[in-house]
Amino acid sequence: MRRNILAYSDKMFTPSESFIPRGYEAFDVLNPVFIGHELRGPVPDGRQAIDLTPLHGPLGETGFKQFGVVSARLEAELRALEPVAIHASFGKSGAYALPLARKLGLPLVVTYYGGDATKTTNTKDSFFRVYNRRRAALWRESALILPCSGFIRQELLAKGCPDAKMVVHHNTADPRRFQPGEKDNILLFAGRWTEKKGIETLIGALAMLGEQLEGWRVRLLGDGHLKEKLVAELDSAGVTAELPGWIPADEMPKHFAEAVIVCVPSQRAPSGDAEGLPLVCVEAMLSGCALAATYHAGIPECVKDGETGYLVAEKDVEALADRLGRMIADPAKTREMGQKGREFALSDFNLEKQSRRLQDHLLRVAQEAGTLAKNSA
Repeated sequence: MRRNILAYSDKMFTPSESFIPRGYEAFDVLNPVFIGHELRGPVPDGRQAIDLTPLHGPLGETGFKQFGVVSARLEAELRALEPVAIHASFGKSGAYALPLARKLGLPLVVTYYGGDATKTTNTKDSFFRVYNRRRAALWRESALILPCSGFIRQELLAKGCPDAKMVVHHNTADPRRFQPGEKDNILLFAGRWTEKKGIETLIGALAMLGEQLEGWRVRLLGDGHLKEKLVAELDSAGVTAELPGWIPADEMPKHFAEAVIVCVPSQRAPSGDAEGLPLVCVEAMLSGCALAATYHAGIPECVKDGETGYLVAEKDVEALADRLGRMIADPAKTREMGQKGREFALSDFNLEKQSRRLQDHLLRVAQEAGTLAKNSA
């Protein structure tokens, strides 16, 4: 019989965070029971989710989050599951889960994904924000911290997270969903039109390329507050682009499948917000796309410059235009880069492998804490 773990994500099954439930896909010894305070999407088939909201005492959700009050009813409901560990996705959820881990005597594992480790709001000292107030205790008391990239590990280390507590656990995507299709000369961007995604750098590079884009389709997915201004810049430069807007996650594989080049020009935002390891890189690589990206966050951990794509400095419009020009001028080499990227992703960013590694991490901390034996007695 599989043993339960509590998978804490305060906003459960948010469409843009489908990587969270997928991370447990290969579990065969442990079973995740999702807990949080809001269902943002449907519960996946075969999974159990518990809204904690009605289980709190007189102080409600505020008492739980702000003051760590765990009601007798909440404690009883969760103990009945005989969980062996808690796994929290994002630092903020880890801070909320900390009082539960204490009350239930469970080891706590926290995965960091990006802005939760880099945003100024999360790294500064603040008594008023729960995460900031509990951050030191969270790092001290957690059994394990899983940064999604070496970059996020360094960010946490610089802020005081204990080195011995951290193990890098890379983001991953499902190779069954993301596969190469019939390729067309498509240059693709998929993301929000915001500062962090570097869309301004890409628009500048496309404007510089001009006639070099002849024979290629430029497809820019997504929406955001920069879109109106940047589309006007494209029009002024005479660049024709397909602008489908926001695309549901289920439709993304077909866009990657037919693209040859995917551009990921991410950069650190003024707020300090940075990527962890963008899933778009892994999804594109599994789909056989060559990457034109930046030396940002964990991107160099999955994109090999000159081999599976090209890397340039953040905000370097001229360098990005140059690399895109090279890729357009030599489509055979570019497609070869895409093939090598898929091989690398299958080896190092495979969903099944990473999911099993996550299970191994949780089993190890549960064994070390004695909860596997205690809760099965």
